[in-house]
Amino acid sequence: METTPSHFMVSVKDMERSLDFYQNKLGLKILYQTAEWSELSFNDNLELALKKVDEANNLNNAGIGFQVKDCEGATKHYESLGVEIVTRCQKKDDLILTQFKDPDGNMIWLAQKIK
Repeated sequence: METTPSHFMVSVKDMERSLDFYQNKLGLKILYQTAEWSELSFNDNLELALKKVDEANNLNNAGIGFQVKDCEGATKHYESLGVEIVTRCQKKDDLILTQFKDPDGNMIWLAQKIK
């Protein structure tokens, strides 16, 4: 059976703060929004769902990866938007990786393939 990814889901504590991060720092378009569940678009085929959890629940931290052509350029772009970089353009196997976190600690990767 062939499958194609359609969406990813991450848990968040503060929906408004997370929507602001994903829309204004990562450039995703909000498709649907409530206080408990929101959906944003990566592109025409892939969406990100945000599920609100209360403080008593542990976040099920997840990760999201983006392929980029220029790791350093992409990293500088996100830094200029106030994103705090955790790991900057480190070589790992056949990739150059940058890591940062969203407001709830979900890891985000920028990956440049080494040719």
